[in-house]
Parts: sequence; structure tokens; C-alpha cells
Amino acid sequence: MAKKIVTEEIIELEPVLSLPIAVDRLKSLGEMVKAEADEEACDALRERLGILAVKSFSVEAKVMPWKKRGVRIEGAVRGEVEQACVVTLQPVLEMIDAELNLTLVPKGSSFARRADNNLTGGEMVVDPEGEDPPEEFEGEEIDIGKYAEEFFALNLNDYPRVADAEFSPHIEDESGSDSSENPFAALASLKKDLPEKE
Repeated sequence: MAKKIVTEEIIELEPVLSLPIAVDRLKSLGEMVKAEADEEACDALRERLGILAVKSFSVEAKVMPWKKRGVRIEGAVRGEVEQACVVTLQPVLEMIDAELNLTLVPKGSSFARRADNNLTGGEMVVDPEGEDPPEEFEGEEIDIGKYAEEFFALNLNDYPRVADAEFSPHIEDESGSDSSENPFAALASLKKDLPEKE
């Protein structure tokens, strides 16, 4: 009797700012892409990011051909958000102004950074000082809005904090004795009790 294998399909959400570009019709000098999210798109992005508010979100980028069928994106993502302070939970206003620099190549391209199994045991080697390796894409179209959204999310402050907020240190109860003694101190104590050799 054959077993039925059920696989879960991963549903990828459409970007709040959909900005599709046909790779094969991209002009040699590139194209400028510029867009700003309206109130509804900002609210959708707020919900996705799980933060208090997205007051504004915009992208401005130049999309250029790279090598034979690759794409180079250079620009910036900007916006204003509110997040909850990690100490007081009060709203913290934050301005985002981040570079959007990315190279994309078709899936299976020889330009994509791959692991050399013989040298690294299957692990990818990335130079932290160098540029990120090209990302792969499928199909004939790329959506600049998708990458703008990713860069926007990556540039959010992980630990937003209001100006005067400070973590209060945990105060241990000093009345109790520390049960974990230094093992070397215990050995030294035992050595003292041993009779001296003649």
C-alpha cells in the first residue's frame, strides 16, 4: 500500500509595496524605482513587523543589469516607526534611513556563491568585510518592494529604549550562604588536615 505524503506549501506574502521589474526588459542604463506606502500599506507592514506603528515607508532605487542575466539594486529605504521600549513599554520613535544594495542572479547561476564541499565540508564561507554574495531569484520578474521590505525590517532597532530607561539590576539575597564553593579551596583545606610525611 503506497503512502500518501502531504507537504505544506510555504505561502509568501505579497510585499506591501509591489514594484515588479521584468529582468529581460531592463534597459542597459537601468531604471529608477520610487514609491511611498500609503496609510493602508503602512498598517499592513506594522502588522507584519509586530510593532506599534509604521508612520511612513518609502523606497528609492536604481535597478541595473548585472553580468548576463543578473540585476543590481542600489538605493535606500526610509521610514518612521514606533516600537515599544524594552524596559518601560513606552512608544519609541525611530527613523529608518538605510542603504539598499543587492545583487540578484537567476537560480542556478554560476555567479551565486556556493559552498565548496571539499574545502569547507559543505559550509558557506562569507567574508564579513566583503560584499554579500548574490541572491538567487526565479522567473523573469523581480519585485523591488520585497527586498525593500526585507532591508527595512533588518534595520529596525532590536532593543528600542526611551532616553532615561535603565534596567534595574537583580539584587541577590545576601543573607544566604553561597553553596557553590571553590573546588581548589576545598582541596587546599583537605591538604592542611593530612599528616606531614617524614
